[in-house]
Amino acid sequence: MIVDACLGEAAREEMGADLRVFVESRGVAREDADAIAAAPARLAVYRSLVQNGIRTIVGRVLPRTRARLNAACGGRFDADLARFLDLVGPRTHYLRDVPHELTAWAIPQWRADPTVPAYLPDLAVYEGTPFAVASAPDDAPFTPAGVALDRPLHLSSSIRLLHLSWRVDELPEDVDANGAPAAGPAHLLAYRQADHGVHWLELTPLAASIADGLVTGRNLGDAVEAACRDHGTIPSAVTSDVARLLADLADREILLGAR
Repeated sequence: MIVDACLGEAAREEMGADLRVFVESRGVAREDADAIAAAPARLAVYRSLVQNGIRTIVGRVLPRTRARLNAACGGRFDADLARFLDLVGPRTHYLRDVPHELTAWAIPQWRADPTVPAYLPDLAVYEGTPFAVASAPDDAPFTPAGVALDRPLHLSSSIRLLHLSWRVDELPEDVDANGAPAAGPAHLLAYRQADHGVHWLELTPLAASIADGLVTGRNLGDAVEAACRDHGTIPSAVTSDVARLLADLADREILLGAR
């Protein structure tokens, strides 16, 4: 009953029409239904608190996605948020994770809908990433080994690697702007430094492929060889590029050593 009252799309109207019927139809015992019906405003207030908390964090994390989708599709973002709360609902214990759960549910639908601007899913992923990086747990202490080709690297657990089809990173911060971004691709690495600031690093296609391998736990040598195969080159031709990449990752506190 509490879930329906707080998250159900039609619950406000149902409770307003007949609160007792709403409560009892969900299995609430008669004496409890009597107590709820005696103070009808309380359940509505509780619904408002829950809804406002969720909508506030979603709007804070995804402001441009919300504004652009609402403008392009007649309030589609707000309608999808209401449907998500009604049909699925948050599964996380943490309010901060609700925007990610929402986009994980909504993005496949947006991608399949030709009326939704094609770049909107990428914008939602891009907007939600800094919050995920900022709230990621700190790395556990470990004793690093020297970097070597036959060892996997220890990368900061806060990083997120994005492969986007649109240059949503170049869009203005203004929530009222509505121009479309340029077509990509864009390979972006989000990371957190010791000052807890979230930063972005743009990677070349080869560097992004190497990073993909490293993130999944491949040895450095295997990650480089796989990336070279994908990009039609050989490791000996990119030795200096790999060295610069590793040095840059270390300077940015992304590469913490080898395992």
